Amino acid sequence: MKRRAVLVTLVVAGAMAMATGRATGAPLAAVRDSGTLTVCAHPDALPFSAQGLAQPGFQLEIADVLTKRLGVRLQVNWIVYSRHARRANCDAVMGAIVQPGTPPEGKGTTRLTRSYMGSGYVLVVPARRTEVRRLEDVKDGKVGVEHASWPHYVLSQRTIPTASYGSQPEILDAVAGEAVAAGFVTGPYVGWYLKQHPGSVRVVESASPDPEFQWNVAVRLLNTDQALVDTMNRLIGELISAGTIPKILESYGITYVPPATP
Repeated sequence: MKRRAVLVTLVVAGAMAMATGRATGAPLAAVRDSGTLTVCAHPDALPFSAQGLAQPGFQLEIADVLTKRLGVRLQVNWIVYSRHARRANCDAVMGAIVQPGTPPEGKGTTRLTRSYMGSGYVLVVPARRTEVRRLEDVKDGKVGVEHASWPHYVLSQRTIPTASYGSQPEILDAVAGEAVAAGFVTGPYVGWYLKQHPGSVRVVESASPDPEFQWNVAVRLLNTDQALVDTMNRLIGELISAGTIPKILESYGITYVPPATP
């Protein structure tokens, strides 16, 4: 069933691609000539992106502001896996993970913009567990992690008992219901969860963030040129300075984290 959903998504995206009459990705001049910037996104991945809902997801709201500043229209092609971006005629993908200190060049004609936010895993515990101030204080149960995630690997290497889950919302449900003593979940998911379930879990703010669990987020531009990269970098800088990106994130319950520097 999942395979069929992916294929249907790609067929729809492909039809939209043919309608634009433009090859995958584009330099700045081609984007302006067509009047469209095509962003690929997951149709069911709030708080990041969603199809047909009142809140489209913060990544698509940021994309919408960027395209308006660019003077073109935003078109969204829906894909389930980011590796399908080229086949779906994407000009951009909003959630490129960048390690702090990594040059934003990308590979070939695929380029990365400057980072527009920082992100990473945070430690969460049931709301009543006010005594937990660091991971070492979790001694009476397992730590929820997403299966095959980096926290799963790191905690296993440290012989810390873990419980594996298929998604981050499942971890948050488990922590809120005290099925596990704690969990590692990314900041955006925690913020969105607390917006819907206030007071259900607590972020352990005093826990020192593991550098291995932190990253920056940028826009990946496909088959582009330096002119579009430079323009997007300038626009991203303006949106950060004006507080536009932090305000968008706040509407999803997410605290803005500035991009980390090495």
